[in-house]
Amino acid sequence: MNTSKKFIQYSKRIATCVTIFWMLYRILNFIVVLFRPEVANALVDLSAGVDTIMIVNMGTYTTNSATEKIAIAFGKRKSLYAQEEDEEDESNG
Repeated sequence: MNTSKKFIQYSKRIATCVTIFWMLYRILNFIVVLFRPEVANALVDLSAGVDTIMIVNMGTYTTNSATEKIAIAFGKRKSLYAQEEDEEDESNG
C-alpha cells in the first residue's frame, strides 16, 4: 500500500486558493446585487481590486509553470548532448 502523498507545488496551491476565493467572491457579489441593487456601484470598485489580484495570480502562476517546464526541457536537452559526445568518443577511439 502506497501511503505517500502526491506532491503539489506551492504555486499551484496558492493559485488554486486565490481562484476559489475569487469565484466565491464574484458569486456573493452577484447575490448581493440581486437583493440590494443600490450597492452595485460600490461593489464594482471592490471587484476591480479583486479582479486585478486574480489577473496577477494567474499571470504569476502561468509564468512560474512555463519557466519550470523550460528548465526541465533544458535539463533533459543537456543530457542528450552528453550522450552524443559519448557516441563521438566511441567512434573516434
